Amino acid sequence: MLRFGLLISFCFLISSVWAQKKIAITVDDLPGVTQFYRSPNGKTEMNQRLIRHFTTHRVPAIGFVVSQWLYGNDGLDPKQVNVLKIWLDAGLELGNHTFSHKDYTVISIPEYQDEVVRGEQITKQLVEQRGQPFRFFRHPFLRKGETPAKKDSLEQFLARRNYREAPVTVDNYDFMFSQAYDNALLKGDTATAAAVGRQYLDYMTDYVRYYEAQSDSLFGRPIPQVLLTHANTINAAYMGALLDRLAGRGYTFVSLDEALKDDAYRSADRYIGKGGISWIHRWALTRGKKGAFFKGEPEVPASITQLAEEK
Repeated sequence: MLRFGLLISFCFLISSVWAQKKIAITVDDLPGVTQFYRSPNGKTEMNQRLIRHFTTHRVPAIGFVVSQWLYGNDGLDPKQVNVLKIWLDAGLELGNHTFSHKDYTVISIPEYQDEVVRGEQITKQLVEQRGQPFRFFRHPFLRKGETPAKKDSLEQFLARRNYREAPVTVDNYDFMFSQAYDNALLKGDTATAAAVGRQYLDYMTDYVRYYEAQSDSLFGRPIPQVLLTHANTINAAYMGALLDRLAGRGYTFVSLDEALKDDAYRSADRYIGKGGISWIHRWALTRGKKGAFFKGEPEVPASITQLAEEK
C-alpha cells in the first residue's frame, strides 16, 4: 500500500508540473521577411495564413513591427499597413521592433533611441485607436548593448517611454529554415520544401526541450517560456503543426503579459556583450554558470544551411 501511495503521489506531482507548462508565442519582423511572398499582396496572404494558425489554436500571439518595412517606393504602403490591421482584427497584440532593425552594438545611443521612437509611430497609433495598450519592445538581434553604459541607457530610455522589454527564452534559427524553404519553393521543388518543413518541426521541438531543461536546471521548476519566431514563409505553412507539437508536450498558450508575471522574469541580467542570446542564458551567466551548463543546444543541419545560402 505504501508503494502504491507513493506512486499515486509521484503521478500527481508529474501531472501538476505538466499542467503548469505555459508558453507565449512571439513573432518578429512584421510585416514579414520572405523571398516567396515578395509582393504586398503576397505578404498579406502570408500573414493571413500565419494568423489563421493562431486563431484556430486560440493563441494570444504578439507581433513586433519593423516600421521601415511598411513603406514602398512611393511612401507608406497601405497594403503593408493593412497587414497590421489584420493582426489587430484577429485580437492579436503588436509591439515595437524599431524603425529599421539596426544592431545596437554598432550604432550610437542617440541613433538607437531615434530608431525606437520612429519605430513606434505608425503601429502605436493603430493600436491605441482601438483602445489597446502599446507596451512591448523587442530588441533587434536580441542585443541590449556591448557596454554597461549602453545597456543601462537603453533600459532607462525604454522605461521612460513606458515600454516593457520583451524577453526571449527559447531562441532559435527559424529564419534559416525559412530561407531554405523559400529557395526550395522558388525552384519548384516541393519535395525538398516538405523535407525542410519536417526538419523544422523536429528542430523547434528539440529547442523547446533544450530550454525546458535549462530553465529547470536554473530555477528548479518549469517557467513560462517565451518562444521567438518570425513572420516568414515556413511559419505561415507550419505554425499550426508546431503549435500541435507544443500542445502535445503539455503546453498551454498564454500572452506575453501573462508569461512575464512569473518571478523568473525579475531575475538579474548583468550580461554585457555583442551576442544576442536567450534570457535564460543571460540569467545563467549572471549567476556564474560555466560552459557545461550551456551544452546540448540544437544545431541547424548542414543541409539546411547549404540550401538557405543558395543564391
